[in-house]
Amino acid sequence: MSVSSEDFTIPAAGRPMRKRGVSARFRAGYRARLAHAGGITVFESFEAAAPAWREFEARARGTAFQTHDWLSAWHAHVGAAEGIEPAIVTVARQGETLLLAPLGVERKAGLRRLVWLGGRLADYKGPLVAEDFSRHVTNAEFPALWRQIRRALPPHDMVMLQNQPVSLGTPERPFGNPFALLRGEPAADSAYVFDLPQDFETFSQRYRAETRRSDRTKLKKLEAEGEVTFRYAATPEERLAMTEEVLSRKAAQLAAQGISSIFSDAGHLAAFRELALLPEERRLLDVAELRLDGRFLSGSVGHVWRNRATLMVHTYDHEILPRLSPGRLHLLKLIEASIERGIEVYDLSVGYAAYKESFCDRPTEMRNLVSGTTLLGLLPAFGLRQGLAFKRFVKNEPRLMSAFQDIRERFAKK
Repeated sequence: MSVSSEDFTIPAAGRPMRKRGVSARFRAGYRARLAHAGGITVFESFEAAAPAWREFEARARGTAFQTHDWLSAWHAHVGAAEGIEPAIVTVARQGETLLLAPLGVERKAGLRRLVWLGGRLADYKGPLVAEDFSRHVTNAEFPALWRQIRRALPPHDMVMLQNQPVSLGTPERPFGNPFALLRGEPAADSAYVFDLPQDFETFSQRYRAETRRSDRTKLKKLEAEGEVTFRYAATPEERLAMTEEVLSRKAAQLAAQGISSIFSDAGHLAAFRELALLPEERRLLDVAELRLDGRFLSGSVGHVWRNRATLMVHTYDHEILPRLSPGRLHLLKLIEASIERGIEVYDLSVGYAAYKESFCDRPTEMRNLVSGTTLLGLLPAFGLRQGLAFKRFVKNEPRLMSAFQDIRERFAKK
């Protein structure tokens, strides 16, 4: 269902309508007319949005986390169960879609919260944006457009738009996310995205000669132990089997550290299975494994979309030859294979890890926008902003973060 100017209706004669109902319909119709005049359409289901969404994502800037297949799989298995109602917005000028914002209204603790769709299955939240968006809507004009969009949306007490990258491109080739222009705060974590060169040898120059020698030596020693194979899943059935193994191992690894994860949740696992089984022409998941004489060494689940490879999940067996760094060797093979496949951008996703800095020394800032829009939402929004600020403070203080991780692991072992 979509909201348009046709949604304003007059009751049939002889059928009285309560005053409150008339008022609600009038407001809805008035909002629809304003939205229509501004080229704004709000879709209340994935089915209604699908034609415009699929057409636009084929040419838009953004990430695979904002594709119709990704978010519809999440909503079918997770979002709907959590009571999140889609409010998917498109903005068009002269019949051409310029922006798609996959939003939803989440009811939690008695509040209606406007959120990005995707939850914990989407590392990045945000819109899909036309290449020429800034020609039609300047940076100075976007806040006014956002106010128009919000008026067209279902009622909400809070805006809670988290984990938004400031750029939908790379540090060397940025592409501004218009939602990052809105009033907000830096998120606790950054993203690690970088352009890939034409060949792997050029890429390897990004880290020290000593590190390059160490990597080559470890690979030779690993190959001396037996047959080393690195391969991507070639069929939907292989993708499913490999995805399930990687996620199971990752869930166990995180549980040992006292970290709860989506990889042991039935709904999220069902969403991953649906994504793994997408037909070849709509394939998103990119699943790979490194094995030694058939034994699992390391595995990864990521996706490739619009010449951008994103690594989402990476795990390795800590008991088989850990001194030879099979996890790092797996990552190097992923990047080398990506270059050979003609992929232009590699994305190590959100969250600090020391190894990420060796590949990308200019992280992409992430931002949160949290604000109350009704009296009911003002105080909770203030509290949430303070909590996010404290989380950012802890994550940016190495000693505090280390102490927190130690405490978490001790509790996990009890």
